[in-house]
Amino acid sequence: MSLDFRTKKFIAVTGGTDGLGKAVALARLAAGDEVAVIGRDPEKGRAFLDAAAGAPGRAHFIAADLSLVGETRRVVDEIRARFTRLDALVLCARHYRSTRLVTAEGLEHNLALFYLSRFLLGDGLLDLLEAAERPVILNVAGPGSGTGEIRWDDLGGERGYHGSWALAQGGQLNDLLGIGFTQRWPATPVRYVLLHPGVVNTSFSGEYDADAAAQVEAVRAGAAPVERAVTPLLDVLENPPAEPLTALVAGRWVDVTGPEFDADAARRLRGETTRLLGSVASAAPGVAPDRLRRLLDSPVFATVATVESDGSPHQSVVWITRDGDDVLFITAVGSRKERNLRRDPRVSLLVSPPDEPYTYAALHGTAALAAEGARQLRDTLAHKYTGRSYADHNADAAARHGEIPITTVRLTPHKVTGRL
Repeated sequence: MSLDFRTKKFIAVTGGTDGLGKAVALARLAAGDEVAVIGRDPEKGRAFLDAAAGAPGRAHFIAADLSLVGETRRVVDEIRARFTRLDALVLCARHYRSTRLVTAEGLEHNLALFYLSRFLLGDGLLDLLEAAERPVILNVAGPGSGTGEIRWDDLGGERGYHGSWALAQGGQLNDLLGIGFTQRWPATPVRYVLLHPGVVNTSFSGEYDADAAAQVEAVRAGAAPVERAVTPLLDVLENPPAEPLTALVAGRWVDVTGPEFDADAARRLRGETTRLLGSVASAAPGVAPDRLRRLLDSPVFATVATVESDGSPHQSVVWITRDGDDVLFITAVGSRKERNLRRDPRVSLLVSPPDEPYTYAALHGTAALAAEGARQLRDTLAHKYTGRSYADHNADAAARHGEIPITTVRLTPHKVTGRL
């Protein structure tokens, strides 16, 4: 089957060499799409490619251990190198462990695989998703069970680990991940779907002790076959919901505004995620231009430094956007920042991705100020960071300061340093 580039969808599937992930991948290939599956077992990867032999050039396998942050980030880079847009990201990878395992990066295996990899993939591929017409992230987990299994002081299960608890906590963390995605990216067209298809007779990927293995065999008796259970996943990919966040359990829609979906807990998890990822080694010295552009295009807060009249630095935090390699922000006419820049146009700007707190980029250059288009830029920035216009986002400030003259600052960098 040959489809026009605009018609063909581009899809990435984690856990795509077995079970539901593989079924999704093969179904979308049969529909003419191009699919990259991510899995840790090269032999299963070859078996997938053999099964997809009827889709030459459209089936890809990326071997990776997604329990490692470094490997997950490599997968992001490989997908970016292969696709210019991504219509769907399907997150299926998880692995049961009866005994606790700590990865080479010092993170508990299930927490890293079931939660952190999904966080990193969603954020890292966001701009590719936004390039699609109706993009969707499909997170196959277990929505709607609340937050009671989350051990905020022991996310890695150092005290009293049990495999079933690790999966239960992982499902609840993924609920908060969906909420946090809509909090962090309020203006994105990407739809986030949390889905549990019910009990499915898959391979039950894992390493089980005798008791857990017996429970798995008992569950299989009433489990739905993969061929039937995959239908709701395919329905979501074919027709993504209109709402930013939705949840579906065994064919039943779940209210994501209910108490089980705790917005405050999602914000708390964001901080914990930053701490966890901060424990992983930072990037090597140097700034990759493509990573810098992606960071500047995200709603990252920037610290701007200007030079005071006595030579001391003045710093402030600003919203930013990018125009080519230049960075734009606004400031009030007569503010200290504006006065400093008119006297001395030297300026530096520091950005650090919140999910990689030990990485950063510092842009050093000169500033040019222009009043034209400043109010339009202010609304553009407000939409980028809040999903609303400036007046809607902060009505009181707009009423008090709406007529204060503002100016656009264009930073043209002459030197970029950092670790990114």
